Amino acid sequence: MLIRVIAILVVLLPSFILGQGTSNMYHFTLTKVGQKYRLKAPQFLTAFNQNGYNNQPAYFNDKLIYFTTNYYDTEQTEIAAFDLFEKTLTRVTYTDEKEYSPTKIPGRDEFSVVRVEKGGEVQTLSYYPMDGIGIAKRYMNNSNNIGYHNWLDEENIALFLVEEPHHNLAIAHAKSERRKIILDKVGRCIKVNKAKNPVFVHKLNDQEWVIKEYNTLTNQSRIIVNTLPESEDFELLNDDTIIMGNGSKLYFYKEGNSEGWEEITDLRDQGISNIKRLASMKNSLVIVDASN
Repeated sequence: MLIRVIAILVVLLPSFILGQGTSNMYHFTLTKVGQKYRLKAPQFLTAFNQNGYNNQPAYFNDKLIYFTTNYYDTEQTEIAAFDLFEKTLTRVTYTDEKEYSPTKIPGRDEFSVVRVEKGGEVQTLSYYPMDGIGIAKRYMNNSNNIGYHNWLDEENIALFLVEEPHHNLAIAHAKSERRKIILDKVGRCIKVNKAKNPVFVHKLNDQEWVIKEYNTLTNQSRIIVNTLPESEDFELLNDDTIIMGNGSKLYFYKEGNSEGWEEITDLRDQGISNIKRLASMKNSLVIVDASN
């Protein structure tokens, strides 16, 4: 039986400070006025576990966010769901393995996760029904080094493969398990644009990181824009505008409209000092503030 816990949303206070090794989630309303963006109605989502790990948010619809948390066991990560309208927290998975990166599978009433199998050396891609009940089923049985992923459509997946010394980006077909390595030296963040192409960070060297799009029809990649310094997490809005954080500041870049990154706001007064992962749907935005 799923456990439901009431989690009251708290308006952010300037005095809130994160502890070491923590990550917390914040919700904002994102509006556009002319060619500029504004954040309104700040809410702190993870007061129930504010000294723990609460990360990798993903919108499954316009009110429901799935994410990874160690709230239920400090030595274990599970998938939970937060309802922004009802202000409730629901535990989704109950397993002996660690789950990360919940991702809605297009066209199906299921979601996929990266599972760290017992022993911690094997990372596989598995999927569950939306309520998490049942045994996880595996995709990509021949791949045991999957770090992150995102679905391009109902059958094709972009994969971040953990490799040394540099990590790889691959495109895979879920059923046949065929996969193609695209390039190495990639960042962990993989988004999918309106053309159903993966958008990702390519770390050309220690100093130069760029956001690229890989065209799955032409098998060619192109540079969209340089990242902000040492930032690798970003989000794509509905019109493919890119938003990215750097420290406490949030920026946007719109290809064809922006000459460079434009600042949206500085969130330091909201207690946010190290913006990492981002997730959005319509005018709803979740920001992760993480100590690492």
